[in-house]
Amino acid sequence: MNDINPYAATTETIEDPYGYQGGSELATRGQRLLGAIIDGLIQMVIVVPLGIALGMVIAMTLGDGMVTQLVANVAGGILGFLVFLALNGYLLATQGKTIGKLAIKTRIVDRDTGQLVPFWPLIGKRYLWLWLIAPIPFFNFIVPLINVLLIFRENRACLHDDIAHTKVIADA
Repeated sequence: MNDINPYAATTETIEDPYGYQGGSELATRGQRLLGAIIDGLIQMVIVVPLGIALGMVIAMTLGDGMVTQLVANVAGGILGFLVFLALNGYLLATQGKTIGKLAIKTRIVDRDTGQLVPFWPLIGKRYLWLWLIAPIPFFNFIVPLINVLLIFRENRACLHDDIAHTKVIADA
């Protein structure tokens, strides 16, 4: 009998098409903060106006009420996720970077191998779970706070790094 499970998730990492052989020097907390600020500002400049327009269309369509607010919140979350993917998807898939990481010269790699992490596992484990808890009261505040405060550990890893088994390193 064959012991290979064709349905098992891959454990391989993607070879870096840019030939990055780099070391594993962790990005500084300042580099990570600045990269996150850049990403956040870019996202905000695009998503806020689109979100306002989307909210107005939803309100005009559904009227006023709780259902409208719920639909607007879900639609806004989906919009934010799609804009994030449109802005950063290619860079994350090919270089392990967001626009902020590109500007600050850092990248996301597998914690053990130092190689690029496959795209969908990276998105799901590093980002998606935070978007999914965003509409949940209390958790939408406390979990992101814990996530970022964990960077003050010696390994400079946030909770999303632990979940995705990644680290952010300085680019050579």
